[in-house]
Amino acid sequence: MIAPNKKNSYFPGTRVAFVLLAAMALTSLTGCGGGSMNSGATGTTVTASFAGATRPSAAAYQVGTTGTFKALNLTGSSVSFTLPSGTTAYGFAYMCPTFVAVNSYSNETIIQATTADTTALSLACPSLSGNIRATFDVSAIPGATSTDLYEGSWSDEMSGTSGTQSLSGVPTGTFDVALVAVGANGALGIQIQRGVNVTGSTSIAFPPMTAADEIGAAPAKITNVPSGATAGFNTTYQTSGGLSVTLPAPFNGVPQSTYPTVPSSQSQPTDFYLVHAIANLPTQNIHSVVSSNTASAVTLALPAPSNSLTAPVAAAFPTFAANASGFTVQGPVVNSSWTQYQTPAANYTVYNVYTFVTNTWLGANTTFTVPDLSKLAGFTPVPPSGAREFWTLYSTAGTPLQFNSREQSVPELFTSPTSVQSISTGGAFIVP
Repeated sequence: MIAPNKKNSYFPGTRVAFVLLAAMALTSLTGCGGGSMNSGATGTTVTASFAGATRPSAAAYQVGTTGTFKALNLTGSSVSFTLPSGTTAYGFAYMCPTFVAVNSYSNETIIQATTADTTALSLACPSLSGNIRATFDVSAIPGATSTDLYEGSWSDEMSGTSGTQSLSGVPTGTFDVALVAVGANGALGIQIQRGVNVTGSTSIAFPPMTAADEIGAAPAKITNVPSGATAGFNTTYQTSGGLSVTLPAPFNGVPQSTYPTVPSSQSQPTDFYLVHAIANLPTQNIHSVVSSNTASAVTLALPAPSNSLTAPVAAAFPTFAANASGFTVQGPVVNSSWTQYQTPAANYTVYNVYTFVTNTWLGANTTFTVPDLSKLAGFTPVPPSGAREFWTLYSTAGTPLQFNSREQSVPELFTSPTSVQSISTGGAFIVP
């Protein structure tokens, strides 16, 4: 699932990389010190491990595709549950602690998969108490008019070519931090500081940018663009230090034939590019993402539009259509939904629910419903009648796959090589 997260909806004015939102990778992370729950007979054990210092405030599991979710006790960095012999389908749900940024934000994630997909879920909840104050000077970069400051995948923009820029409410821990010089022709220069210890009060001094820091270009081509669609690229640069930095392209109405590249003065062999092509149609967006470890030519083939991705019937916990075909890349198919509503108060709470469902979990079913976990302590309450509920539906195929919603991840867990295709649509309704 791919989503244009140029602006983080949780933090007005904060920019995040334009990347895959979800269902991208079945990666594994070995955890320790966690609680466990044995569901009965000896069978397959599923483990969910959480990177970083922040733990979920609530967790639950489901046996099979119709079982009732039951609470789990998570006391460390991981939690496990055991499926009965012969059962391969399961669900896992968790709540990240509510955080405050002007208003309160609650984030629930539900994963429904099978043991054939993975038995080791690699997840994270952020600790969003970090603050960065950076001094910079990009005046030597021709055409620069503003800067973007990135920590991990979180960012903010500032007009001007020199001064001090702040980035607040970001994850704490060790991250790579980048400064991007931006102008009318997109990203023009970049500097990356590696392994910065981000705390509640972190100061960084970027050296003045020079010609050695200027952005380059490599060839890129989009194929299979649907008739009547407009298509373009967006590029992120990822590092092993958790950086996922957007490299803006010029917005001049001319079809793109290149993507921005990082100069050798700032790159390392473990870094890689994610080049993201998007075609916009009236009722859906079509995506293709490929990776490259070097600044080399890439070709992105778009999937065919889908007739199955349609608006759900209005409901507090809506039912979405799943898409099983139309992709040309090989790999598991994951369907995902995002729903959001807020309480009608001056200092309101925004409730986000992310649901990820693999096609192996669905089997012959063609729809999935957002589970109602409101009866379990700590999970999202039932959206009230009359609330405006926003929704987005994704269907994604390819490798790698990831069950970590973008806004909740610490570093992105993408890898290279990557080849992913996705189709998305969205809208809003009034809860009956």
